[in-house]
Amino acid sequence: MNVRVRAMTTPYGIGVDEQVALEDGGSAVLSGSVTVTAAEPGFVRVEIAPGSPVVTLRVIDAIELCDGDLIAAGSQWLRFQAGASPVDAPRLHLLDEAGAVMLSFGLHGPSLSIGRTSGDVVLGRDGQLSRLHLRVLRRPEGVFLQDLDSSNGTWTVVRPGELLPAGSVVAVGERLYQLGMPAAPVMVEASEDDLTWPIELAAA
Repeated sequence: MNVRVRAMTTPYGIGVDEQVALEDGGSAVLSGSVTVTAAEPGFVRVEIAPGSPVVTLRVIDAIELCDGDLIAAGSQWLRFQAGASPVDAPRLHLLDEAGAVMLSFGLHGPSLSIGRTSGDVVLGRDGQLSRLHLRVLRRPEGVFLQDLDSSNGTWTVVRPGELLPAGSVVAVGERLYQLGMPAAPVMVEASEDDLTWPIELAAA
């Protein structure tokens, strides 16, 4: 996914500017350039016109990550890289403003957490991060992203044509929309192995 993170903004807070009610098969246009359609029961398809602002999804329930997914947390941007084979560990790449990789973290265990003061990766200079902000869970059925009740939210960039669960909160630029009625949450079982091994990034 080619996105320059320098031009992207992260909407903070949890208030929704507009609720979008979608009947079966109905559609609506958000911010003049993003079309959402009730494609099938419980899901909304997002079509993004060329030149549209970046569309991001607020992570409320655990969501499965796909190779190349971009994640925003605080003022940080990360890119998920799936393992090339079942024996290769997935990775999270911390990006700079131009989208280049600054640091990489392998998901060798069942989980990896990120926060301002706690977690496996501690980013103490980011005041927009919560103390313990997010966790990435590695399970046999896939890799999942989980927000840990952070103040400013965890966000992923929506791909054109992506299907989202009804009730999802998306941002088009800095405007927030809730798409239809919420669906049943995705449950990811906690594991006793979801331990925290702090890695503090020293100030430059």
